[in-house]
Amino acid sequence: MTSTVTKDSAEDSAPDQHADTPKTAWPERLRRFATTTWLARLIELAALVPVAAMAIEVSKSPKLHFVDYWYALVRFVNLDGSLHVPGLFVSSNEHLIAIPSLLYYGDATIFGGNQRYLGYLDILIAVATVLLIRYAIPRTLPVVVRASIVFASAALIFSLHGLHNYTHAMSGAAWLTANLICVGALLFGVKGKWWPAWGMALLGSITYGTSFAIWPSLALVAIMRREPMWRRVLPLVTGAVIVIGWMSVNHNAAGSGTESDIGTAIFGLFAVFGHIWAADNTGVAVFAGAVILGAYGALATVKASRTPELRFWWGLACHAFFGGAMIAVSRIDFGLDYSQHSRYTSISVLISLPLLVMAGTVLHSFVARHWRKLAIGFAVAGVLGFALGVPTADQVRTEDTDHEMQSVALRAGYLNAFGWALPPAGHQLVPRLEALGHYPFNDSFTLGCGGPELGDHIDLDGVKQMVPPKGGRTPASPAGTVDKVQPEPGSQLVWGWATGVNDPVRCTVLVDSTGKVVGGGVSDRVRSDIAQQYLGINADTGFGLVGPDDPDLRVVVILESGAKRWMPAKVDDEDQK
Repeated sequence: MTSTVTKDSAEDSAPDQHADTPKTAWPERLRRFATTTWLARLIELAALVPVAAMAIEVSKSPKLHFVDYWYALVRFVNLDGSLHVPGLFVSSNEHLIAIPSLLYYGDATIFGGNQRYLGYLDILIAVATVLLIRYAIPRTLPVVVRASIVFASAALIFSLHGLHNYTHAMSGAAWLTANLICVGALLFGVKGKWWPAWGMALLGSITYGTSFAIWPSLALVAIMRREPMWRRVLPLVTGAVIVIGWMSVNHNAAGSGTESDIGTAIFGLFAVFGHIWAADNTGVAVFAGAVILGAYGALATVKASRTPELRFWWGLACHAFFGGAMIAVSRIDFGLDYSQHSRYTSISVLISLPLLVMAGTVLHSFVARHWRKLAIGFAVAGVLGFALGVPTADQVRTEDTDHEMQSVALRAGYLNAFGWALPPAGHQLVPRLEALGHYPFNDSFTLGCGGPELGDHIDLDGVKQMVPPKGGRTPASPAGTVDKVQPEPGSQLVWGWATGVNDPVRCTVLVDSTGKVVGGGVSDRVRSDIAQQYLGINADTGFGLVGPDDPDLRVVVILESGAKRWMPAKVDDEDQK
């Protein structure tokens, strides 16, 4: 470890000459502790907090994968469950995801396709990225400042803004793996190890589309290192060939939205860059993005920012810039707020981190005695970026509330119940899942009742019918009702609420006229309208079920005590909600 020696730092490290003076002993000891590696270790240990927070989020996420995963899986998995290698190189949503597809296949064959395990792998990939970033932090900074940068890196990489990339694990396995590979390529590049750098860049190019941006970044590093001309040009030529080849087989499928003009492109670019520094306001994100780019322009004019120890950070910023530009252009017609989607968070992080590090390093070179303030500033920036993601995370959680209903739809064969969210039968997804033993076609699938599963029979003789409370009064006994039935091709979705009052609801299922369990879904859905209407009833009384197109279906409510109630799975048209 190296440090900048100043008058203040010398005083900090000097022996305590007034240890016998009670008024100065404690402050002096605190100042001395602030210069030790012990404080740095504690700060780096605190970096595990956002990691643990994200692990908790993943543990609560659905076990079932999401829509894009299914359409990718049918490309690289044969009907017998074996790997279809050529399918690895077929684009998915305009991205070549060969490396992530191998991770998906590993999850399917080793962990039964449980999405959570892939989410945990995403966390490990992100942790590895933090460790590589730690390695790149300038050694001229005091150890405590470096530790604060590590903390800020972890807080931003695991920001709640980016929840989608962990709880929608397929997305994270592509984005985060690409980020890790590109960071590794830059680390090789700044050391002059060009063949490993180019090799990793090629690997990144078959991981995710944003990795195309690593090629101009490596060219920039070569220029900063004053490498021979061919080493500067080769990455640009290679990147151009890859992009042209990709564009020849992929065409941007823009959505209906704002017009494709230069102003919209700039708006989207700034919004992507500033995303991490805004809560749920795109305008604030645009302003933050403009400030970030302006700050880079100012830094480029400062000689202290062009030292060898900052080459990696310039390269990373260049990578993030071109990655953000790709998003802004390719999604220009998807709407002004589309750039604020959780999946794009890592681009904002990758362009913000280099700015923080380079600005801090330059400031330290001028005012080294204020290094404590720098350390505090990095820590605050990390916490701020993490906390600003709360609204985005809440939106992601809300969108995922009913996702496990699709597990029942897949297992029971109601493939058309959720439209495009599940591939139609013609894609032959189910045979592949059955061959793999992929969730929900394995023993880990359950309706959550701790008892009856699909195909079991429930004896309803003597079971009371559940009715809604009368007169708007708070019920004294189990009550509930179906308030919406949504017909779908060959199936139907049933929505309602139920409460056992003092006997909590364990689960709800659908049975046919013989008592056979033919459907299920989710319970504990938040119904704030019911909680407001009936005092004393919790908000988590809602349920959502998927079942066959059968007019005689019944909803069976199973309480924690094992007691049961039933209600008809129908509602008058005028009462539909």
